Order: sequence, then structure tokens, then C-alpha cells
Amino acid sequence: MAAPEISPTRADQFFTHRLPNGLLLLGQRMPDLESVSLCFYVRTGARDESDPALYGVSHFLEHMVFKGTERRDSERITLDFNLMGAEFNAFTSLEQTVYYARVLHEYLPQAVDLLSDMMRPRLDESDFTMERNVILEEIARAEDVPTSQAYRRLMQTYFAGTPMGHDVLGSKESIRDMAVEGMRAYHARRYAANNLIFAIAGAFEWDQVMELVERHCGGWASGEEGRQASEIIPARPGANVIVKPQQKQQLILVASPSVSIQDKDLYAAQLATMVLGDGTGSRLFWNIFQKGLAESAYASLSPFDSTGLLLTFLSTTPDHAPAVLELAQAELRGLQEDGVLEDELRRAKDKLISHTVLDGDSAFSRMQDLAYTWVAEGAVRSIQDEMDRIEAVTLADVRRALDRYPATAPQVITAYGPLDAAALGVEG
Repeated sequence: MAAPEISPTRADQFFTHRLPNGLLLLGQRMPDLESVSLCFYVRTGARDESDPALYGVSHFLEHMVFKGTERRDSERITLDFNLMGAEFNAFTSLEQTVYYARVLHEYLPQAVDLLSDMMRPRLDESDFTMERNVILEEIARAEDVPTSQAYRRLMQTYFAGTPMGHDVLGSKESIRDMAVEGMRAYHARRYAANNLIFAIAGAFEWDQVMELVERHCGGWASGEEGRQASEIIPARPGANVIVKPQQKQQLILVASPSVSIQDKDLYAAQLATMVLGDGTGSRLFWNIFQKGLAESAYASLSPFDSTGLLLTFLSTTPDHAPAVLELAQAELRGLQEDGVLEDELRRAKDKLISHTVLDGDSAFSRMQDLAYTWVAEGAVRSIQDEMDRIEAVTLADVRRALDRYPATAPQVITAYGPLDAAALGVEG
């Protein structure tokens, strides 16, 4: 079938539509491209696994979606993607699971057909049993990666007692004991039409998109939507020191509360974090990394639904570790007490705007941003909108964000390496 001609329009033209069953469609047309990126964004992840018998089910289910449907087995799914020359994959995180494809625009009908079919997998018990071993191997591999283990321990400590502390992969015990019936019930509940977003960016005609999605997804049932989310503050600040005598590097992670994805001060907090510790030109970069004291020294912001954290990550030698930790704490204190300078804010804005514009050239990035922004704000935004918001941040905004969420707030520290708490100079 010949592909419809792409009509000229502004590159920032947005579309939204909701089917009667609640499935939301979001689109940004980029007519200068020859490709289109599309995804099903499922508003579910490890955070929604409140039943211990289902820890890791979101990620496990991501694997199972590729194992077959009533219309296609796993080989047929792969072959159909290959016949389109598609780039395709999926990923699971704490709060979402995303299935995506990137194809030439003439293959849009086939791509919608395939991805929508996959959203209703057969969840065969024999496939489930076989894939369980793949997940267990993945967990075992992750346990051999020190940075993964350190981050996992930090999240377990910081979000203790909540599903946010669960590892996306689950545990050996939960995966080993999980029943396919539990996964089927979870899929029926969390993959309801009104808990999914279909997002698309690139070369397309919106009328065609609506018709295709309505045809393939209009009969899906509605059900559970979103989640009950609230701010999570660590119950007990302190240090969790995991001693690994054979490890050559000392990893140190320092976390404290920060903004959520919905917070009005998100950009102010993000710019302050860049001043503190982005990969190039930040305070941690110049005062720790560039002096050769650490292999890695950076800070990042992790905003989630209704909660968030500021994370400082250090990787250094055991000899340097106590001093590096103190230097990092000094930078956190300096940021909190003195704020940021005008020239620092300007440089951070320039870097963030450049990153935003470069991402905006990618249909794949725009596709993701459509869904992420809708979940956070209930709206879509253009690259220009985002640039304007970044540019509008003032020193007073940064000061307000730091006052609301102090960089020196009671911290959760996770250390992973050869040093014990006494050697690091922290209270375990």
C-alpha cells in the first residue's frame, strides 16, 4: 500500500486525542523527517508492585510481551520488525514501561499493528517458565556490577518500606516463586487502555494515526489508572556501609530529598544540580575530578511522581575516599549556603538549552518527551516552551528551590567498597 503524502506543516505541530476507552494519543509532526518513532507508554513499573509475590513483574512482563500474542509467536514478532527495517526495543523503570519502534513513515500501519498486538500478549505458561531463567541470569549479572549494587542498596535504604525501594529486576526469590497467574492479573489491571499512552513523533498524518490506533486498540478494556503517589522522605538518615574487601574502588552515594516531576521548581533544581556536579565544568568536576582525586564525581537529579532526590556519586581509590567525601560535602554546603553565581547559572542554562535543542532534533526523543511531559503536567510542550522555561529561571528561583530542599538536608549515604564506616569517617 502506498504511503500517504506527508503534508507540509510547522515542525512543532502537536496533536492530542483520547479514545472512548481512555487510551490517550499524543503526536508531534516533524515533516522534514522520513521516519517516525512510536511507542506505547505504560504508566506502571516497580513502584506499582506492592505485593511481594510480584516484585519484578513489570520488567518480567516486558520480556514476555516479546514472546508472542494470539496472532504472532516470538519469531514472527522479530521477523515483522525486521521486514520493516525497524529499530525496536523496550525498557522498564520504577514508574513506566515503554515499548517502541522507529521506522520509515511508509511502514507506520504495520508498526501500529505490531506494537498494538504486542500490548495484548498471550502470556503462555511455558514461555513464562523459560523466560524466568533469563531474568534470573540478568539479576545474577547485575550483582556482579558494583555500581549497580551500590545504587540498588541506596534506593533500598532511601525508600525503605515503600515499593520505590524495590529493584526493577526483582529479587531471585520473587522471580523464582512468581506465578504466571499473578502476571496475567497484573497485566489486566495495569495495561488497561486508560493507563496507556500512545505517543508518536516524526512524519505522519494525524487522521491516519487516529484511525489506525482506533482500529487496533479501540476494543481494549478500561481499568486501573495512574497510582496513589505521595512524597517520600527517608525515615532514618544515616550511612549504609557495605564492605567489599576485594574491590579496588570505593563507591560513595549521597542522597537527599528534592523536587518531583510535577514541582514548579524543577528547572531551578536541575540547574542548581548542574552547577554542583554535571559532567563538565561543574564544582565537583573542577574541585575533585579534574584534580585527579576521583574517577567519577558528579551530581544528578532524580525527579519521580510526587517525590524526588538529589544524588551525588563518587568513585575513587580507598586512599582518597575519606577526603573526597569531605570535599563533596563541602561543595554541598557551599551550594546551600552561597547559592549559585550569575555566570554559573548562565553556563548551566546554555548547556541545558543546547541539550534540549539537540534532543529536539530526534523524533525518538520527542516521542518520549510527549509522554513524560503529559504524565507530569497533563499537557504537551514544544522545544521553545522548554527553552523559555529554562531561560526564565532566576537566581531567586534557585535560592527558593534550595531553601525548600536543602542540599545539606539529612542524608542517606551508601558506601560500597573496601572501607568500613570508621575508615570513611561516617556513622554506620
